[in-house]
Amino acid sequence: SHPVEGTYNVESKSSELGAITFVLVLKREGGKWMGEIKDSPMPLAISAVTVDEANKVTVTADAGGTPVTIEGKFTDGKIAGDWSAGDMKGTWTGARKDAVVAAAKPAAAAGGGAAAGIEGTYDFKIVADGQGELPLTLVIKKDGDKLVTENPGGGDLLVTGIELKDGDAVAFTATYQGNGPIPLPGKRTGNEMGGKWEFGGFSGTWKAVKK
Repeated sequence: SHPVEGTYNVESKSSELGAITFVLVLKREGGKWMGEIKDSPMPLAISAVTVDEANKVTVTADAGGTPVTIEGKFTDGKIAGDWSAGDMKGTWTGARKDAVVAAAKPAAAAGGGAAAGIEGTYDFKIVADGQGELPLTLVIKKDGDKLVTENPGGGDLLVTGIELKDGDAVAFTATYQGNGPIPLPGKRTGNEMGGKWEFGGFSGTWKAVKK
């Protein structure tokens, strides 16, 4: 089966409608992609689904006569991107249902080892080569058996997820002005973490220092 196939819990955000949640089902039969939207507060009928070689997903739908275009990039069990419906625009993220359990396992298995001491508040900074730097405050804490991130104060740059890898490797996920997900791989040394990133033709470094 194709990695994009599955059922996703979707959260959509816009200034006009606020936050809306629904379920998106994507499947492929005989080389043709199909989709279905369930549990939506408004009627949405999918007319076409395309998935390119880079796992970019484009969904065309109809909302009571208004054409809706939903675009996003699939990475690590999640799809994130933008949507438009007439004059309205917004962002959306979809987490595959069967990926939630799998994503929680590395942190749970690492448990007291790799996860030990990582919780806390960090001065987090992304440097974009030739563009400048973006600082933010990042909070890492446990939610059950997994690690979650919070961004006090918000802003254009948000760190939306963390995953601990083997050894001292760590991987953050971020968004900038709703665009992403932006992968931020790196390594952890004591109370500091850092690495390099590339996204959308830009590149640079990132660093987090525990307060």
